[in-house]
Order: sequence, then structure tokens, then C-alpha cells
Amino acid sequence: MKARALLLGLTALLSGCIIFDKKSEAVTFHQLASPAAITTRATPVVFVPRAIIPSALRRPNVVLIDDTGWVRIEDAHRWIAPLDRAVPEAVGRHLTSLTGLPTSTQSPADDHLVLLLTVDKMEVFTPASPGRSIFSLPGTTPNTDTATLQITFRLEKRDGTLLVTKTFSQSRPLKERSATEFTLAQSANLAVISAEIAKFVPAPSLSK
Repeated sequence: MKARALLLGLTALLSGCIIFDKKSEAVTFHQLASPAAITTRATPVVFVPRAIIPSALRRPNVVLIDDTGWVRIEDAHRWIAPLDRAVPEAVGRHLTSLTGLPTSTQSPADDHLVLLLTVDKMEVFTPASPGRSIFSLPGTTPNTDTATLQITFRLEKRDGTLLVTKTFSQSRPLKERSATEFTLAQSANLAVISAEIAKFVPAPSLSK
């Protein structure tokens, strides 16, 4: 009888492990879209350290937060890399594509510029209505949601001398309140903001 009970217990434990694995396989990973990295000999190198992001976004899950402070955490949708690293990496690839300057997420030994990024907002904006919360069921309110991204950047010389600091905001309509659509919209917003930042980066010169 004891052996049978032990066998049933082990079967239950093993079943639990299998269910956990199936849930793990159902997780979808997301990445902010950006151009492929291009090798270049131009200078100066632009060092883009980790971005400062709101505390609610500092988690592996994709977080949908609205402009009133409501938060929905998408357990089945996660970032492929920490968001405070994913944002500067994406911006860096955009800058290289737009300006020809190399970027790095590691501090270069040679003379370089420093691009500091602060994500002020990365949220879902819904016009005022009774069902404005992102917890509203899909289809119960007019589809007027937008993905809003606001980033403040600060471009410095290596010694900390300020060159320029500005804040840019960009919004894009959401087809639906989902992690996938949110990622696509914010990728597009980030591309536009990166193009604005690129306008303030010095023209490249050929390195020897």
C-alpha cells in the first residue's frame, strides 16, 4: 500500500513538471525592431549605456501601463532582453544606420561621446471614457488606443561636458491591446525618436 501511494505521489509530481514545461513553451519573446548592425570605421564612437526606465517596466514581462497608472503584466509575453538594455541597443543600431557612426553599450577606451537615455513614458493612451482602463475587455470600447513613447536624451562628451539634451514624444495607433501590437507600435515610435536624436549627433569622420 505504501509503495502504491509513493508511486501515485511521484506520478503527480512528474505530471506537475510536464505541465510547467508546457506553460514555459507557450511564452512568446519580443524584441524592439531596429536595423542590423553595420561595421564602420567612422569616429567618434557613441557610448549608449543602460537606459533609465520607469520601475513598473523593469521586469522581463511585457508590461502594458496606461496613462492613468493601471498596469497589466503579460505573463505569456516577455522581452528577449532587459528593457533598459534593449532600448539603447535598438537606438544604437538606428543611429549607426542613420549617421554611419559606430555605437557601443560598453564604455570605449578611446575618446567617445556618451548618449544617456531616459524612458519617461512607454504606455497605452486611451481617450477619456467610462472604459478607458486597459483592463477593459477587447471590443467593449471604441478602438482609439495609442502606444505612446517619450524619451529624454542627453548627449555628452567623454568628460561629461553637455552637448545637447532634449525630450521627444511619439504616438502610434494600436490595432488591439496586445503585447504583439504594443511591441510593433513602440518599435515604430522608437525609430522616429532615434531619427530625431540622430540630427544632433556630430557628423562622422573616417578613422585611420
